[in-house]
Order: sequence, then structure tokens, then C-alpha cells
Amino acid sequence: MAANREKAEGTRPRIVIDTSVLIAALLSPKGHAFDVVRLLAEGKVRHYYSGSTKSEYYRVATYPKVAKRIPPAISRTRIDAVLAMSTRVTVKRSFQNSKALLETVHDPRDVPFLDVVYNSKAEFLITYDRKHLLKMRDKNKKFKLNSHEFYILNPKEFLMMHNKE
Repeated sequence: MAANREKAEGTRPRIVIDTSVLIAALLSPKGHAFDVVRLLAEGKVRHYYSGSTKSEYYRVATYPKVAKRIPPAISRTRIDAVLAMSTRVTVKRSFQNSKALLETVHDPRDVPFLDVVYNSKAEFLITYDRKHLLKMRDKNKKFKLNSHEFYILNPKEFLMMHNKE
């Protein structure tokens, strides 16, 4: 029985959800961002986060634009619910001081998400960040961080790829 559970766990895609996607899911129960979180709730994907990405989720949830639509206390409760279904990663290898990566990503607030992808060996980083993260990927929608290659996709692209499997 344990062997079957381990085999099933191994088939679930490993994902990291960027703040833009999590906040979109909190704001509306409709749309692709919410569908990604629904996959997590259904146990069909494994989501990873770190202390830094958790702090970023909470910080952005207090932005006036977000707080006007959903009170910060409710946002925090919903973020906590998502994190309760997720796995916290200890970042053993960080790229915070990598000048080459910072030149590529352009936004140091995105690096903690890349740290989580690298340390969890996630296959997917799911984001709406067209300004930075989505620009980093190659023609196959992949990015290589040291020896770890992964997809950088928006929620719709991820759902299309996930539904093919």
C-alpha cells in the first residue's frame, strides 16, 4: 500500500505558484489561477513554498488594490489554507546573490520563487509575471537554473499541459 502511495505521489507534478497567480485565485473562484489551486486541493499537484515566498504572499495580500477587494485577514486565512496543502522547502541553495540571474530576472523579489523551484526540483513555475519571469523562458517555455530545467508557464498553459497527461 505504501509503495502505491509513493508511486502516485511521484506522478503528481511538482509546482511553485507565484504570488500573481495565488492572489488572482484568492480574488476570484473563476479562472485559470483558481483552477490551479483547485488541482492542489484535489491532490493532483504538489506545491512548494519557502519562508520567503510565504512572506511575499502575505505582503502582496495587503496591497491596497487587493485589500479593497478582500480583507487582509481573509486573504491570510485563504493563503494559510493553500499553504496547509503545500510543502515548505528549506532553501539550501539560494540565488539571491547571483548577479547573472538578477540580470536575467530583473526583479530581486522573483528570486525566492526560483530558489524554491531549484530546491524542490519542481517541474513548473506558474506565474502571470509577463514583465520578468515569463520573459526568461526559451521557445519551449523552459528555463535552466544551474542543472535544473523547468517550465515557466501561465496558469492557462499549465492547465493545458496538465490536462494532456
